[in-house]
Formats: sequence, C-alpha cells, structure tokens
Amino acid sequence: MKRWQGSCIGAFLVLLVGGSSLFFLVPVGGAMLVGIPPVFDKLTGWVVCPGAESISVEEYNRGPVTTSPTGGTGHQEEWTCTFEDGSQKVVPNEEIALKGIGASFTAAGICGGLVVLLLMVIAAGIGGRLVRPKTE
Repeated sequence: MKRWQGSCIGAFLVLLVGGSSLFFLVPVGGAMLVGIPPVFDKLTGWVVCPGAESISVEEYNRGPVTTSPTGGTGHQEEWTCTFEDGSQKVVPNEEIALKGIGASFTAAGICGGLVVLLLMVIAAGIGGRLVRPKTE
C-alpha cells in the first residue's frame, strides 16, 4: 500500500463518520443558535439588513401563548434598519423569524463542515504517515 492510499483511507473514514454526524449536528446546532438571543439577533441582522448602520427593534403583542398559567410567552418584533444614505427599511416579524432561523442553521452547517474538513486533513496526514510503502 502506498502512502497516498493511506491518506485517502484516513480522509474517507473521517468524511464518512463526520459527514453523517452533520445530519445530527446541523439541526441541533442551528436550534441552539436560535435559542441564544444575542447570537440570533446578530445573525439575523446580517441577513435581513446587510450594511445597515443601525437597527432599532420594536416589540409588541407580548403575552402568553397558551391558557395554561405555566405556559410560555411570545412576542412579535418589527425592525427598522437605517442605512448610511439615510434610507430606512422596515422588516416585519415573519421575515425576521424565517431569515433568522435560516441564518442560524446555515452558520451551524458552515461551522460543522469546516470542522469535518479540518479533521479530514489531519486524518489524511496521519494516514499517510502510518502506512509504510512496500519495499520490492
């Protein structure tokens, strides 16, 4: 077996295990990012108002989401993005929610993919060093 074959085997094994684990890590990681309000707001701001100088947030309709006294509460938001030239863009609640969730899952996917790529490179290096070429 040649060294490059060892590198390919190492990279393939990490891709197989790491790639399949992304089916779990992306949904869970995306949901975790949605649950952290400062991170969610920052990601949503980058997607909804790219290049905005400032974003003002107005919350309304705050209240319980169920009739149960132990139930959760909900709210709606409306963002006003102000740009350098003085123009403004009003972003409704639905756009904030959908684009923010999409941005969170995208960030989780990119981070997970980069980790798998890094581990593939490391495994290829280790696999290439562990294989000893046959002497003929």
